[in-house]
Amino acid sequence: MYRGKDKIEYAIYFATKAHKNQKRKVEDVNMIFHPFTVGMILQRNGCDEDVVAAGILHDVVEDTPYEFDDIEREFGKKVRDYVYDASEPDKSLEWEERKRHTIEQIKNAPLGSKLIVACDKISNLEDLSDCIELYGEEKEFNSLKRGKEKQKWYYTNVYESCINGVDKNHPIFKRYKEVLKKVFDY
Repeated sequence: MYRGKDKIEYAIYFATKAHKNQKRKVEDVNMIFHPFTVGMILQRNGCDEDVVAAGILHDVVEDTPYEFDDIEREFGKKVRDYVYDASEPDKSLEWEERKRHTIEQIKNAPLGSKLIVACDKISNLEDLSDCIELYGEEKEFNSLKRGKEKQKWYYTNVYESCINGVDKNHPIFKRYKEVLKKVFDY
């Protein structure tokens, strides 16, 4: 538990240990770059420490042996709930089923969860955009599990779920919309 330590600093420590030796799909970048980026976007936009910590931890349960109980024990129920909302179910499920789950899960989730998911997608799409500029659209979309049209379906529907019932003019949602326009002309 982070007792006496700063929650965000402890989330960085915990996520760094959890993602040790993992790489991003894009180039040769350590996985931890992505959760740090998510956390920084959240923090720069004035989110509270539970949202920022959960943003940093959002891939821990999905991509490492840690479980939701570990997150709750170390960071509390609120952070655990945010991480839960931002996580896909069983990775053995088909891609479309996992993505539909995310779209539905986030539609009526609390604002903090919506912001975390939006920042996750912003980070992914900005990385994709950079790679498209470097290597070309065809190569980058062919390297993903699903092509451009399925990716567009997923990312635009997540956006619509994120802004459901909240102010779509929040700076994070505006940034998400901008990157959707850049990558998918949405």
